[in-house]
Amino acid sequence: MPDTLSLIGLPNDSLAFADSVGVSATDSLVRIVPAPPVKTSPAIINLYGDHALQPTHNGPIDRPYVSPDWLFPILLLIAAVFTWLRVFYNKYFTQLFEAVVNNNLTNQIVRDENILVQRASVYLSIVFYLVGALFLYEFSLHRNWPLAGIGSGFPRFLFFAILVSAVYALKFLILKIAGWLFDVEKETALYIFNVFLLNNLLGILLLPFIALLAFHGALPGDRLFQAALILIGLVYLYRLFRGFLVGIGTSGFSPLYLFLYLCTLEIAPLLVLLRLASRS
Repeated sequence: MPDTLSLIGLPNDSLAFADSVGVSATDSLVRIVPAPPVKTSPAIINLYGDHALQPTHNGPIDRPYVSPDWLFPILLLIAAVFTWLRVFYNKYFTQLFEAVVNNNLTNQIVRDENILVQRASVYLSIVFYLVGALFLYEFSLHRNWPLAGIGSGFPRFLFFAILVSAVYALKFLILKIAGWLFDVEKETALYIFNVFLLNNLLGILLLPFIALLAFHGALPGDRLFQAALILIGLVYLYRLFRGFLVGIGTSGFSPLYLFLYLCTLEIAPLLVLLRLASRS
């Protein structure tokens, strides 16, 4: 044993002292525990080996639809307009959307001729024209509308933007002329403002659908379009209801005139859009 301990560098005096007191040198000194073997890591670690996320394809998969480069700046412009109205027209911006569900507030705005509220409504109407053009653009591509000579890029969007703005400009012009001819200018102004309000609401509600259709190719387009069309139908019915309230509140209200108006400026354009939407 002394020879063994001397191998680790212990002096001979320490060994002799341990023998003289009758204690084993191995008990009086610190036991030497053998060091565990050193584990060597492999040079290459496979990160894609043993886990549940196994690849299902051997290579990259192309997206079925890639949004054009000009679409994002338009969405950014729409968001900037909303932000600008929220900052500089916060009071009137909130008042506009309160008027959507408050018919008395709508009457008060039109009666007082609040220029700032009407100006904010005009800005939101421009947003609605852009959003409506984007929705028609996406829907026309989804349904493969044959628009000869327009293509599938920015000219198609520009065509729909001009179409939507021209249709509503013509509609408001006819309403103004009709209101002047039948001496119901105040009621006509109230109805036009109701159309403005609900168009503004629809433009805001359709914006998330357009963003999802443009930048989230994994979502089913059919379901998104169905939900958007249901939303458009509900807002349209509510607009007709608000128009009916304006009509019955007019002295000398004629159901025949209301029916003729609905057939000319509401139902007929809707049937044209449904006919286009049914084409594939």
